[in-house]
Order: sequence, then structure tokens, then C-alpha cells
Amino acid sequence: MAIKIKLRGVKEEFDKLDKETTEAINSLSRLQAFDTMNKLKEATPVDTGRAKNSWNLTANPAGFRDAKSGGPAPSILPPISDKKIETLYLTNGTPYIENLNQGSSRQAPMRFIETTVLENYNVDGILFETINVGNEG
Repeated sequence: MAIKIKLRGVKEEFDKLDKETTEAINSLSRLQAFDTMNKLKEATPVDTGRAKNSWNLTANPAGFRDAKSGGPAPSILPPISDKKIETLYLTNGTPYIENLNQGSSRQAPMRFIETTVLENYNVDGILFETINVGNEG
């Protein structure tokens, strides 16, 4: 003799828990990303402050801005999602940020970006990528 038990509301409960978990992960991810951005601002060498003030956190991979030209308007982070895990982008649109990262300033060590990011993240893959925009070859 087989006994059959039907549980009601289980799918809805799991869906609710999934949304809560996704929202919590995204909240913690943003906190960590803002912390990393603040650490990068502190680590960035300062002459005029342009590079330091050009760090931008966005959910848009093309959402960087250049402090002098204005570049593309920075994307405002959307409300924290409970639907999917977000991908966030930490960018700096100054044309010489790569030179600074390669040690052109005595104020910061070579690879200060990678060193700073690795304080908060275990990275598997690309950590620093140069994106050429417009006529800046």
C-alpha cells in the first residue's frame, strides 16, 4: 500500500526564498564593490585628481566616464534585483589610468589596481582590461 502526500505552497516558498537569497547576494556584492571602489580611489595617484575621481561603479559594461570630457553619462545603479545575480563593472575612463597602473607615478606602486581589487576578490579571468573609445587609438 502506497501513501501519497501532496505538499501545497512548496514551489511558492522556494521561489520566495530564491528571491530573498538573490537580493541578499546582490546587496552584499554592491557593498563589496563600493568598498573596492573607495580603496581604488585611495590608491590612485593624485596630481589633478582627475583619475581618482573617475572611478565609476555601474551595471552597464560601457558605463564609464571621463572626468574631463564627461564621456558617456554614468549609469545609475538600478534598484537591487531579486530576479538574477547582478554583474557590476568598476571602471575608470581617464586615458592615462593604464600608465598610472604601470607605475608612471611615484605615488603608487605598479599594478596598484590589481593589488587593490585582489584585497576584496578572488579573481579567475580578466582583472584589468583597456577599452579604446572613439579616436583614442
